[in-house]
Amino acid sequence: MEPEVPLGRVTLEDVRAAVEQLGGDPSRTNAAKVREVLGRGGYTTIQKHLQALRAEQAEPEAEEGPETAPEAPRELVQRIWAAAWAEAARRHGKSLNDALQKVSDLEDRLGVALDDLEGLAKDLDQLEGERDAAVVRAEAAEKALEEERQAMVGERAALTAMVEQLRTLLPPTALG
Repeated sequence: MEPEVPLGRVTLEDVRAAVEQLGGDPSRTNAAKVREVLGRGGYTTIQKHLQALRAEQAEPEAEEGPETAPEAPRELVQRIWAAAWAEAARRHGKSLNDALQKVSDLEDRLGVALDDLEGLAKDLDQLEGERDAAVVRAEAAEKALEEERQAMVGERAALTAMVEQLRTLLPPTALG
């Protein structure tokens, strides 16, 4: 038996609970996944609640202490920035290579599909030609059959006339 799904509007707390089930980070999930966990709700409502959770997450918690933080050492910031930049470049390069590989694979598949389509078009042309030839043969056979039928009708009429003529030539006692 499936678990009972509560009815009614999806609340912020419902979405918060679903996000917790999905790992707890609202910025790493989407409305479709949350809806799958909840089993109900509209994407617009769920998205609105997700945005609220993301905004909560983005708000820095006020810390007690000095009004301003001390300035970070310039050399440390420079190293962090260089490392972050290198990581971003690595990720971007990998993403670009992955995308280019997918494009290449799709181009290959498209080429195969176009070749298949061309072969099917040739087969279709051949079948249409065979069909047209069969139609011509069928029409010729139908015409010949009609001519034969007309000839047989004429022969039958001639035979019937001969039989009647022979009957008139025979004496009445011979016919029985």
